[in-house]
Amino acid sequence: MKFRALFNPESWLWKPLGYLGDLVMLSLLWTVFSVPVVTLGPASAALYDAVVHSVRRKEDTVLVRFFSTFKRERKQGILSTLIVLAAAAVLLGLPLLLLRARGGAYLLAVMILLAFFLLCVACWLWPVQSRFAMGLGALLNTSVRLAFGHILRSAAMAILWGAALYAGLRFAAPFFVCPALAALLSSYLIEPVFRSYEQS
Repeated sequence: MKFRALFNPESWLWKPLGYLGDLVMLSLLWTVFSVPVVTLGPASAALYDAVVHSVRRKEDTVLVRFFSTFKRERKQGILSTLIVLAAAAVLLGLPLLLLRARGGAYLLAVMILLAFFLLCVACWLWPVQSRFAMGLGALLNTSVRLAFGHILRSAAMAILWGAALYAGLRFAAPFFVCPALAALLSSYLIEPVFRSYEQS
């Protein structure tokens, strides 16, 4: 009887392995679909949506959820990615040029702070896009408001994604699970906020 229970998909052994398999699959999908860089937005929206609806809620399979969200959010996600990349180029490029010209160490601190705030906004941008139907202007405005209105959650997510990026680039093994794991942990910070807006 115990031997048969071991092969039950809901057993203590297979359930965590199923979650791990979903996280690895989503991390690989996100990485592959982010390679063109301009598709980082729709890939991130699809990753978040699949983590919430497939991994946490078990409403759908990860493949179906990821691909359907990616397809649905592709156009607006590419535009939002281009805006984020342009903002990063301006916000980070200008202080970098001034740093080289004047050599002020305070400019480096400004550059790091701007990068951090941009990451905080990006942590909300694509989850918002995956959940709510709105135009590009409203999407950007909502993401900035959420980033500053929930600054502690935003900072925690920015640190989480920074750590995931560092671990994924520094060590080979975590790379296969870091993106989806970071999205999963971020969802525990984002979903209570989303629920409060959905209920109001």
